[in-house]
Amino acid sequence: MAKRQLEVCVDSLDSAIAAVNGGADRLELCAALSEGGLTPSPGLLFAVRKHISKLVDVFCIVRPRAGPMVYSEGEAEIILHDAATLKKAGADGLVFGALTVNGTIDRKLCKSFREVASDLPCTFHRAFDLLQDPLSELETVIELGYQRILTSGGKATALEGCDTLAQLVTAARGRIVIMVGAGVKSDNVGNIISLTGVSQCHASARVCRVFGSEETNGAKMGSESDNVLWVACQDEVRALKKAIGEN
Repeated sequence: MAKRQLEVCVDSLDSAIAAVNGGADRLELCAALSEGGLTPSPGLLFAVRKHISKLVDVFCIVRPRAGPMVYSEGEAEIILHDAATLKKAGADGLVFGALTVNGTIDRKLCKSFREVASDLPCTFHRAFDLLQDPLSELETVIELGYQRILTSGGKATALEGCDTLAQLVTAARGRIVIMVGAGVKSDNVGNIISLTGVSQCHASARVCRVFGSEETNGAKMGSESDNVLWVACQDEVRALKKAIGEN
């Protein structure tokens, strides 16, 4: 049986430290988790490397903006440049996915991305869940040389997508890792593993941290409150690890 692993997605130094201290096996580093995760800065990658307490692989997502996973030629240039920059900055792996307007995998861009990554392992992210026919496209991801697919089985949460996830695990036949994500928590991960047979799980394990300062005059830096910060919870990461290990 494949070793069970927990990947925690983080978008700040505090979250990265909490995730590692809680026992995460791997980090998915990004910016703006509120937007589904965008490309992190090399500075954040440097800080995480410097301050985490033990050697843990850090995979960096490359996603230049929120919204559709369909990219223009200009955006493709940004994506490939960011991939090369993060590789040079010391990322252990990269996370990416791109689609066509027809709901199929953008083979050209995904292949170019894989070539830039070179020897770095790559995860095909949850763009996979937006495909018209994910089961048939599984073979495309394998052919392109990606090592892992992050998926909820095409549903809003992994628990809802268990039937498709189980089919993907069977169809993969060990050629690629099917990693389950979306709504994965310590109180449901055991059930998800039992229903699907997955060996790797992905979670944010976040809690809301409220600061004491008051907002004034209704001014905001963004659409959400500037008084709230979502961060990974060390205790939830630890509970996830325990639940994964017990199943």
